[in-house]
Amino acid sequence: MKETYIRSLLPSDCGTSTVRSDLRRQLVAWGRSELADDAALVIGELLSNAMRHGKPPVRVVVACRRPPDEQSLRVEVTDSGHTFDVALVRARWRHPSFTADIGGRGLFLVDALCHGWGDQPAGEGHTVWADLS
Repeated sequence: MKETYIRSLLPSDCGTSTVRSDLRRQLVAWGRSELADDAALVIGELLSNAMRHGKPPVRVVVACRRPPDEQSLRVEVTDSGHTFDVALVRARWRHPSFTADIGGRGLFLVDALCHGWGDQPAGEGHTVWADLS
């Protein structure tokens, strides 16, 4: 079984706080409230990046998958901007000059909270995805 939450946004639409609140309510409805805090932080970071660095429109998809042995939550944010090199982002974190004072903290948090995340081309843009369980 798979349950899905989808929302399309333009820059003039609601901010990330509205999407985070909606997601929290949806996770409670799905019986996955234990993921609400982490999922809200992840969706906020991915959505902020899409609004700041991407191009509209922005689409948010959250899918709760319930296979027999495992339950997982996939968070996806799609925009019309360019893809980026996830390996390069991770390499930056390992470099001795990396500090939390410069950009990239959001994806660093996403990496810490999720068991997987990445970026993939999607039509005229790209999708940044993250998996929580």
